[in-house]
Amino acid sequence: MRICFTSDLHGDAALYDQLEDLLRAEAPDLLILGGDLLPDGERADPQAPQRAWLERGLLPRIRRWRDAGPPLTVACLPGNHEGAQARDALRRHHDAGRLLLLDHEHPQTVGRWTLLGYSDTPATPHWLKDLERLDLPGDPVPSFPGVAWNDSERTTREVDLERHFRGRPSIAEELSRAPHVPDPWLLVAHAPPFDTKLDRLAKIPEPIGSRAVRRFIEQRQPAIALHGHVHESPQVTGVYAERLGRTLCINPGQDHVRLHAVVFDADDPEQTLRHTVYR
Repeated sequence: MRICFTSDLHGDAALYDQLEDLLRAEAPDLLILGGDLLPDGERADPQAPQRAWLERGLLPRIRRWRDAGPPLTVACLPGNHEGAQARDALRRHHDAGRLLLLDHEHPQTVGRWTLLGYSDTPATPHWLKDLERLDLPGDPVPSFPGVAWNDSERTTREVDLERHFRGRPSIAEELSRAPHVPDPWLLVAHAPPFDTKLDRLAKIPEPIGSRAVRRFIEQRQPAIALHGHVHESPQVTGVYAERLGRTLCINPGQDHVRLHAVVFDADDPEQTLRHTVYR
């Protein structure tokens, strides 16, 4: 199975146009979008602009890609820049058969491969907190303020950080509930594993990936793990793929000029892996 993977397009039409050119040239069987699909919107109302771009920007593109042939499956998950309502809208499109929405509880099968996904990240300075959690149980509550969707009031509200982060399971606790799936299988986690060459920023010396995602990979050992979130890591480290045990972990990075994506054969990823920017 030939796979194309990219992440963190943030509703950038030029990057999506480059992705369309890549799909036309490479004709993959499966396209995976690894989170942060949509523009941020405004802090006062992040949800409406994201819903609008999903319906008027992303879904028409997916329809066009699928209609162009040969047959293409499009799988995706939201990232930490997506709001709860965007995630719910993606679920409705999954239920309607327009795309595959990946999560850690409901394995999806494409060909002979099983796919699991995980969207949430450890806390960041970004102001939208819907898809942020503590990484491990007992981690300190982060100090980054922000807003989250309040379902009962149908609007966003400033978060009480203690209640928001302590009141929800950590990433580690959520991933522990993921079912064991048969080989071969593939993980898509928006956050890269901690302390690798895939989770580095230029001006911060400490790694910023997820300890819980790393533990999950080390314990479960998917054949392939695909990540995004840390856009500049490949530029900082010069590496966009690294092994954790038997798992080949990939973060293609992203920028706002040239599309960062990878294409590979799932049955031989190391020998077939190609990046759109790095050689």
